[in-house]
Amino acid sequence: MERSPSKPTEPSLRGRWGRARSVVYETVASVERRRTRQRSAVYETVAATDTHPTAEWVYERVRHRIPRVSLGTVYRNLQLLVAEGKLRSWSRGRTLRYDADLSPHDHFLCRRCGFLDDLPRRPRRYAEERSLARRGHAVEERILEFVGVCRSCRRTGGSGGKRKWLS
Repeated sequence: MERSPSKPTEPSLRGRWGRARSVVYETVASVERRRTRQRSAVYETVAATDTHPTAEWVYERVRHRIPRVSLGTVYRNLQLLVAEGKLRSWSRGRTLRYDADLSPHDHFLCRRCGFLDDLPRRPRRYAEERSLARRGHAVEERILEFVGVCRSCRRTGGSGGKRKWLS
């Protein structure tokens, strides 16, 4: 296929500068995928708990192992781990929390203290999923979340005290 001389080609894909730019992008991508001490500490911290921690919670624990780590480094590594599929992020309102359990599961959230609990996922399809299929939709993933008041908050009649994921 012959190019028309009147049509300019994308400069980032041509010549010496295009190759150099490509090498830079590949180098940046490989650095982002490189396993660092900080990234390992962030992943291990999230994987060691079932409390769905926030970035700030992870930062406080990682600082015990790596005192000079910054909150920004923790945030960046959490985002990379989510992008790589090694962690999941979960958000509700302004709170973003992380989970190393990649198996399909549902959640219970306490509206008073923020306790977030994993629930085993049942393999059965719900009536709503069957209804969607009849209407021609293809459900690819189900995210089921129960919101209420946890046992601890119900007992105390208040905030449930200091939950383990907040401590």
